[in-house]
Amino acid sequence: MPKQQKNVQVDSRVRRAEAGKLVYKIDCSIPTTDGLIDADLLNKYATFLSEHLKIEGKTGQLGDKVKITVENDTIVITAFKVLFAKRYLKFLTRKFLRQEKLKEYVRLVSTCKRDYQLRYYNIHLDEEAAEE
Repeated sequence: MPKQQKNVQVDSRVRRAEAGKLVYKIDCSIPTTDGLIDADLLNKYATFLSEHLKIEGKTGQLGDKVKITVENDTIVITAFKVLFAKRYLKFLTRKFLRQEKLKEYVRLVSTCKRDYQLRYYNIHLDEEAAEE
């Protein structure tokens, strides 16, 4: 008796990754314009991502599967025929910010389906609440 085939729904991420069009963007323009993050730190962040990003269980084995580029104040991660979660980029970014001692000032916020943005915490609102 043959086994029944399961109806497998293919996620849109999987289809984009198979086509080589899975692109994630991390916008660092707000801290860069204020001078908190300079070009050297941005390039250091891109190399941190390329060294620590795990593909198929191995770090530093990106090869032709993942391209990480810095365009102006944005880091663009393009995945070719490989799938990894956007949440994993948030984890690595928080790890980098903690390493550079910027985690108390800057956070990573999802702005779109495949975009992140570095933003400041709302410190002014906390100070006003403490005064009252």
